[in-house]
Amino acid sequence: MPYPVKRVLLGLFLLLSIPSVLLAQGTAPEVGIFGGISTYNGDLSSSKFPFQQSHPAFGIFIRKSVYKGLSLRIGASFGKMSGADSLASDSSVRLRNLDFQSNITDVHLLAEYNFFDYSKTGFTPYVFVGISVYHFDPYTKDTAGLRVYLPPLSTEGEGLEAYPDRKAYNLTQVSIPFGVGVKYAVSPVVNIGFEFRINKTFTDYLDDVSTTYVDENKLLAERGPTAVQYAYRTDELPGHKPDETGVDTYPAEGTPRGSAAHKDWYYFTGLTISFNLNGGNGLFGNGLKQLRCPVIRN
Repeated sequence: MPYPVKRVLLGLFLLLSIPSVLLAQGTAPEVGIFGGISTYNGDLSSSKFPFQQSHPAFGIFIRKSVYKGLSLRIGASFGKMSGADSLASDSSVRLRNLDFQSNITDVHLLAEYNFFDYSKTGFTPYVFVGISVYHFDPYTKDTAGLRVYLPPLSTEGEGLEAYPDRKAYNLTQVSIPFGVGVKYAVSPVVNIGFEFRINKTFTDYLDDVSTTYVDENKLLAERGPTAVQYAYRTDELPGHKPDETGVDTYPAEGTPRGSAAHKDWYYFTGLTISFNLNGGNGLFGNGLKQLRCPVIRN
């Protein structure tokens, strides 16, 4: 069994075994929602934190205090990633002319540590770390605006017989999420917060770009002309001039297409709102009337 698959199965086992712990007897958990943005960083991002390439994201979670300032949280986040050379400030990068988009689904288990005693202060910054199992599927669009999914094309030779060292990448993998946040109890029932979560992945193919061009004829023979078309897209640029032979030259095998020096990352940033299941007089009971707002008297 390939090692990445083992990581995925281990992550799924850990995540699926946790809800029973969170809902066991003891302190009642919180249930909450997340709303914000998802962002990607890799070979096709214009900067380390390319927030101009962010997309709306949302999520759900259950959180439970397990020991003093320590809590466990399980959740699912849903967002989108994208990157495009056309947004790069470097003209040589824009000349590469690659782009991608992908929806992303992330299921995660986090251990959170509160710096203050939240039960007393009603406010605390916190840090967290954990494990995620996520799914992605990068695609681009043709001239008619239709999706063209990139993994089956093996644009860098992944899975081709001619390149046995380049294995096809899995679309469901494990990542390591970590980050910081701050939360505030607006009532015995309701909590609001803000957090920034970074996910370290173990792949360089969130964007289908990693290393070097493969031989054009080998790619054509095993995957067809569509694969060649979306592996090399400089010739699609408006006003691009072909070489002296009158045709665009597909790069020679081994020419850099991306950089395998660093793996890809993705981020979730946004607001949370959660409800204490035993707060006040019930989830939607009188506890909601105890908001920490000034009382206006006539």
